[in-house]
Order: sequence, then structure tokens, then C-alpha cells
Amino acid sequence: MPYVFDLDRLDARGAAATADFRAADPYPHAVFEDFLEPASASELSAVFPKPEDRLSWDRFGAIGYEVKLGSSDEVRFPPALRRAIHDLNSGPFIRFLERLSGIDHLLPDPGLVGGGIHLSRQGDHLGIHADFNWHEGLQAHRRLNLLIYLSPHWEPGYGGELELWDTTGTRRVRSVEPLFNRAVVFATRSDTFHGHPNPWAAPDGVFRQSIALYYYTTRRPPEEAREAHGTLYKGYNA
Repeated sequence: MPYVFDLDRLDARGAAATADFRAADPYPHAVFEDFLEPASASELSAVFPKPEDRLSWDRFGAIGYEVKLGSSDEVRFPPALRRAIHDLNSGPFIRFLERLSGIDHLLPDPGLVGGGIHLSRQGDHLGIHADFNWHEGLQAHRRLNLLIYLSPHWEPGYGGELELWDTTGTRRVRSVEPLFNRAVVFATRSDTFHGHPNPWAAPDGVFRQSIALYYYTTRRPPEEAREAHGTLYKGYNA
């Protein structure tokens, strides 16, 4: 069975985007259109679990900080979604991320801690934050985030744009619309602030659907090292 991505195209895109990724403002990141094979993206969107489906949904309800559904319980995922996540944690995909980012010895997280799939309903949002920086189970530092958007027919009024803020968390630098089959890869440090504070406002039954995967290394550059911490929300604990 083929991967959910075209391997040759992925390699070429990773090589072409390397310089721009590393020089990007406000911190290293890249945005890719039509990231997955079209048939795969369409299938994943169609089978993406809904709020009422029997799934081990984690329900986050801290208004102003994090209101969404998420699940890392791949046993309950539809088979196509489970296969896609395995592909995105595979050796060929890890090599793409290493080439793109310049970060060697990346590790996937088979337990999908904090990641897996995310779903936003009307009014759901995610405040500006920096992610947890240490995976206790892997004994490893969080280095990269991958987000793949699977909501078809996004329109400007729907909201939910990913915002990248400067490293002080005081100024928005870039806004990325969650267009269908768009992927965002970005560095994860204690000062890579981001979120989607603009609440999801699509009609009832239309959800902000995404795959979220994180990648780690057992070491990180000394200048990036911080004590282990959880999510840092601007205005709360950061």
C-alpha cells in the first residue's frame, strides 16, 4: 500500500524549503499546500471522527485558553486515519523532517502524547501559548510540530487561523488559514508562541479537523534548554 504522501515529491519539497524554513520569521516554520495525496486527504476528511462518535475524546474546556476535542487513542481511529499517522511517523517521513529542519536524530512519538487528532466546534479556540517542552515517557525534548488540516471548503468567516507570534508572545507575525490539505511544520521551543485565538465560527456540523504530530530528540542545543514545563499560556503562566 502506498504512503499517504508522494515520497519523491516530499523529498523534493523538503530540499527546496530548507533555507526558507530555517530563516522564517518569527521562528523556523514552513507551510505546504496539497501536502497529502489528494485521494488520501479526501478519505481522511470523510472518515474523521465527529464529536458524537464513540471515541476516547479528551474534552478541553478552559475558556480563553483551550476549548477543543482531541484524541490520541489510535486503537479507536478509523483504519485510514491510523495508517496515515503511522506513515507520518515512519522513517521516510522522519528523514524529510530532518532535511527540512536541520535537526538530526528525530524521534516520533508512538503514544501521540498531546497529539493525534484535534477537532474544534463552534466557538472553540486555542489561546496563544508555547508547548510543553519535555516528554517524560520518551525522556526527550520536543523539537517539531506537524499540523495537517482536513476541513474541506474553509471560508474566511470560519476563523480558526493558526497564528504565529513573536518569541516574546506580544505580537502576531503570521496568520495561516487552515485550508484543506495544508500542512504546517514549525520548531517547538519554550518561546515559539502560537495558537488559534480566533474562535471557530463555521456553520453547525462543520468542524476544524486536524492531525497533530510532534517529534523529539534526546538532546537539544544548550541555548534552547529550559527546565521541563507544561503548556505556557500568555496571560496565565507565561
